Amino acid sequence: MKRILPLFLFFIYTNSFAQPITVNTTTYTVPQLVQDVLFGNGSVGSSCVGTIENITWKTGSGSSDGTTFNSSNGIGYFTNTNPNFPIANGVILSTGSVLPISTMNRGAAGPNNTTQSNGNAAWTGDNQLFNYMQGLGIVNPGTPDFNSYNNATVLEFDFVPLTDEMSFDFLFASEEYGTFQCRFSDAFAFFLTNVTAATPAINLALVPGTSEPISVTTIRDDSQLPICDEANPTYFGFNNEGGNAGSAAINFNGQTKLMTATSPVIPGNTYHIKLVIADLDDQQFDSAVFLGGGSFNIGTLSIAEPGDIDGLDDLTIADGTALCGNASITIEAGTVTIPGVTYNWYLDGGLIPGANTNVYTVDEPGVYDVEINYPGGCQQTDSLIVEFFPDLILGTPSDIIQCSQPFDVTQNESTILAGNTWDISYHTTLSDAEIRVNSISNPSNYDGSSGTTIYASVEDPDYGCVTVTSFELISDATLCIPPVIPVTPPDLTLCEVTNGSNSAIFNFTSQLGVAYGTYSVTDYTLTFHTSQIDADSGNNPISPINSFSGNNNQEIYIRLEDNANPTTYGTTSFTLFINPLPTVSITSDSPTCTGTSATITFTGTPDSTVTFNYDSNPNETILLNNLGTANIVTPILTSDSTYTLVSIQDSNSPSCSQPQTASTTVIVNDAPIINTPTAYEVCDENTDGLSCLFDLTTKINQITGGDPNVVVEFFETSTSGVVLP
Repeated sequence: MKRILPLFLFFIYTNSFAQPITVNTTTYTVPQLVQDVLFGNGSVGSSCVGTIENITWKTGSGSSDGTTFNSSNGIGYFTNTNPNFPIANGVILSTGSVLPISTMNRGAAGPNNTTQSNGNAAWTGDNQLFNYMQGLGIVNPGTPDFNSYNNATVLEFDFVPLTDEMSFDFLFASEEYGTFQCRFSDAFAFFLTNVTAATPAINLALVPGTSEPISVTTIRDDSQLPICDEANPTYFGFNNEGGNAGSAAINFNGQTKLMTATSPVIPGNTYHIKLVIADLDDQQFDSAVFLGGGSFNIGTLSIAEPGDIDGLDDLTIADGTALCGNASITIEAGTVTIPGVTYNWYLDGGLIPGANTNVYTVDEPGVYDVEINYPGGCQQTDSLIVEFFPDLILGTPSDIIQCSQPFDVTQNESTILAGNTWDISYHTTLSDAEIRVNSISNPSNYDGSSGTTIYASVEDPDYGCVTVTSFELISDATLCIPPVIPVTPPDLTLCEVTNGSNSAIFNFTSQLGVAYGTYSVTDYTLTFHTSQIDADSGNNPISPINSFSGNNNQEIYIRLEDNANPTTYGTTSFTLFINPLPTVSITSDSPTCTGTSATITFTGTPDSTVTFNYDSNPNETILLNNLGTANIVTPILTSDSTYTLVSIQDSNSPSCSQPQTASTTVIVNDAPIINTPTAYEVCDENTDGLSCLFDLTTKINQITGGDPNVVVEFFETSTSGVVLP
């Protein structure tokens, strides 16, 4: 199977000034060392990790089960200010005595000026540690080694992690560094067991990246014993021998760097951890593990969603994480309820009645706080802001009331959307509408039953939220009377009454028979109206119907009503059209001379027929072209002639006509009396025999006989057409 190795972090510290650690065994009991030092800040009740259960221990001076070996106390509390030692405070687990026994046995505190070899033969080892090391081939109980472990100090307890990784800081130190570091090593291990999953224990005290347990033989340098090659020197911290002894913080020959043991864990599962250290084969040259105070990290409680251990950010509109109006969210403070812990939930500062577990369901906006009180007195709080996206503003639909199914549930769509183009669907349950599933597949022809509530689900295109409104489907048997459907009669067209009036007098009698269709005139009443509103209400019927003054393009509405059920009616309509009366004018190119003809021009409504006569002769007709004009040429005239309009008729259907009275008279003038002038003779003054100057105006009097009304023009020839000057 895949093996997950624990990870370690280490830190480098440099020598500064000598200050030994301070050790005591009275400030805290062993359970307090676990709860208030390893998991807390040293104050009673400072640990906010829930219930640490089944705390047991074993050392030379006694055990949690009452067993004593009448030997040294290997468990104690320490504080430190020496920068050469990287832990400020914590717990010591030693194979000897943490306190001074004599001037030759000064215990764990520095300087490093004595050799610690404490512990009697009665102080036993640890079977689990031995079996583990034997399995790795490190110890051999038989020939030729006959190994054993003695003077074991053990600290173990159960805990429930709140996160997916646990960790703690530690440092290993030993008197075996130096002389014995190549061939002799005490042992220690951190055995972690998932009690819930019943998985085998794993050792967290391994050289990083290997399966080797940490010891003087697996982490060392060669500064004090050059003949012994270094091993994993990266993790060796400090040599406290020789010139460093007087400034050493601890009374051990060497120490590793500060390391951090980590392991993946399952939140909510119960774990058992066993911290154990023991001497190899004898009681000499003690070793110790220093555990960092407050470094045991098994997670802290924070408000999160189920299954999430990293906490939940505020749910706000600005971040786009707010909740939809019909949604709720379950939040929890920890994946499981911690025994002995009390929970209080608050909304906007007010205590929520009955909210006293680690889980709460949020369904309204506000600031949610959780207060967690631990048995030791520690209190922890967390807060979460929850906002909701605003609902869409929908129109209020009306219940759909009709004779029977099927129903068109989309009738309310325009009212609900109120001019918006949001996506809408229809459902028969509120729960389906809220999550937009199982929508009605044929909403315009839904075969629902009376009393069914229809839920209209409208989705917000910006946030994806759903707003729901509803209406009822109601069947009303009184509405089951067959609908009245009048026949739509043809439109009516008349000629206008007078020129430009755009109105005519209509008679609707002919429309009655058509609109009634097959309905009985005895059982149904038909009325005419000038608006749809009046037709629907039955108000203001047109009367009389045979002389209605209508306008062009006016709509006339018909109401056909069931006399037995006046609320049952049908409507239709037809349009009034009015053709304008045709018009015409007449002109001539008068005056003209006797013996010539004149042109008569007719101008009027295109494609109309004009009736006229002249000089009391019988009537004649002429058709105007599509431009509305026509011309005729008169006979040869010897006297004045008058052309008179009689009437005009257009080509529309129906055709409109009207009489005409206009006329035009062609004035015929007699030709003037012209006298033949005498020959015009002049002298050839320039004697060229070719040209002379003639003044023709001197002949005008002879030609006109002195009549001033006659105009005389002179031409060189009868056909030149050019008037002489």
